[in-house]
Amino acid sequence: MKSLPFAALLMTMLSGCSLFQVHTNLDKENFTEYFKPGSVTVLEKAQVLDVNATPIGTVEGETCQSKNTQAPPNMIDAQTDARRKVADMGGNAIVFGKCINMPATTECVSSMVCYGQAYKVQDSE
Repeated sequence: MKSLPFAALLMTMLSGCSLFQVHTNLDKENFTEYFKPGSVTVLEKAQVLDVNATPIGTVEGETCQSKNTQAPPNMIDAQTDARRKVADMGGNAIVFGKCINMPATTECVSSMVCYGQAYKVQDSE
């Protein structure tokens, strides 16, 4: 019998929550853009021969340190930018050539650019 008032109280509390609406800045497009580089596989040059890969173009990814107080550019961020561009081209694989530290410009105190070849790899099924 003691559990009946507790259950009624719990139901009242839970049903009261349905009156509240939650508004967030989450957007499906933000998720799609964020996870886009994950759809692009990094391959070694020799692996391209083992898969059904069609070259679709060259890409470059860049990361820029615009202020001295920011973290310096790094290869991972530049490669992630390149992978995002491969996905935008409709590709799903990349072979990186090289990454280069670039000289300072008016926009970037320091920057790094990574170059690669974009591919569309067909499923082996």
